[in-house]
Amino acid sequence: MNIRRISWGLIVLFIGLILLLTNLDYIDFNWLAVFSLWPVLLILLGLSFMLPYKPESKYIMIVATVATLALFAYKGLEPRNETQNFHSDRRGGTAVFSRDLSPEIKYGRLNIEGGAISYRMSGSTDKLFYAETRSNASSFSLSEKTKGENTTIDFIMRGKEGIELNENNIRNNAIMRLNKDLIWEVDLKIGAGAADFDLSNYKVKKVEVDGGVSSINIRMGMPFEKESTMELKGGLASFELNIPDEAACKIVTKSALSSQNFEGFNKQEDGSYITDNYNTTDKKFLITMESGLSSFSVKRY
Repeated sequence: MNIRRISWGLIVLFIGLILLLTNLDYIDFNWLAVFSLWPVLLILLGLSFMLPYKPESKYIMIVATVATLALFAYKGLEPRNETQNFHSDRRGGTAVFSRDLSPEIKYGRLNIEGGAISYRMSGSTDKLFYAETRSNASSFSLSEKTKGENTTIDFIMRGKEGIELNENNIRNNAIMRLNKDLIWEVDLKIGAGAADFDLSNYKVKKVEVDGGVSSINIRMGMPFEKESTMELKGGLASFELNIPDEAACKIVTKSALSSQNFEGFNKQEDGSYITDNYNTTDKKFLITMESGLSSFSVKRY
């Protein structure tokens, strides 16, 4: 049998098995960590060309391939840099997640993903990130990747799909707090449910929201940078955005069938909406709204 066919056959079987176990949520495989080891495959290929066509060569190749796949499995299944301050009360379905703040971190990105859930964000913490969850239908994971002054936090809900939040026996909510000394980017992906985010006390550079069938309420403070951006997308979602009266703002809509209510804005010839002070203020909001059939409302406070 061709020794190269044996080697690549084992690799294909390995990838298929890992994909199957990942899709079934039996394992959490870190493909990014494994990708950094791709030169090992070139070494393996070179070895297959160098070995003579002798019976013992196929055994050498099998051992080398299995050793390579064992290394890939070790790196892919290696525990990620997750929160160290974790507490879970399985009986009550409650958990607390937190991550300590390192002095060198100046910029943070928070990625939030969940299905049928109610999110709330307000207040502040002396930690990098803090969350309390109450659920008898889902589990949550918290991971962090830090490089220099930048850190990325992934707060992910894992659980049953199609949960209706109004069922009496279902509790599925999360309350979050951020450190107000960092400059933040917030990315929320929510399939169904609700989100009530008071970001007025945070330094927010960018907000991205992708809501399927959801109710999203966001309160912003004054723009932190020259141009702070917000990108809102939804299928059948309801968005309510509150911005300060003094804040300059421009809204660009890409939703022909959506309902729109923009108080204190002037419609421009290009179809966008701006506040009276948009051309006279240095720091501004640029808001992009896109949906199939959603409701968008922007209010001043």
